[in-house]
Amino acid sequence: MPPSHGLIGCCSGGVYQSIRYTGRLATDTLGTLPQGETTLIAGAGSQTHSSGRRGDYSSMAVDPTDGCTFWYTQEYYPATSSAGWHTRLSSFKFASCGSTTTMPAPPTNLTPRPATRR
Repeated sequence: MPPSHGLIGCCSGGVYQSIRYTGRLATDTLGTLPQGETTLIAGAGSQTHSSGRRGDYSSMAVDPTDGCTFWYTQEYYPATSSAGWHTRLSSFKFASCGSTTTMPAPPTNLTPRPATRR
């Protein structure tokens, strides 16, 4: 499998919990995240509930149409509250990615058949 672009989504634990990401391109040195850290949304509050649960509903995927667009969803607090978190869905890609990436066309010569048992 050829090297690919990578991304790490996170939620900062600074003054207020924010949604952030950093990553690397396939050509970047392994073990580094040189693409810089970026804030998708700055939080404006914190959780006051004692459960301490936050960030349970987070997901990231690469868009198969271009192999460069990342889709990311994560929780954040727009204001301090017990459980008033919001969810943000974002898409982004690194500036140097995507201009020459194309996905192969699906095959057109396949015919579906019922499965057979052996």
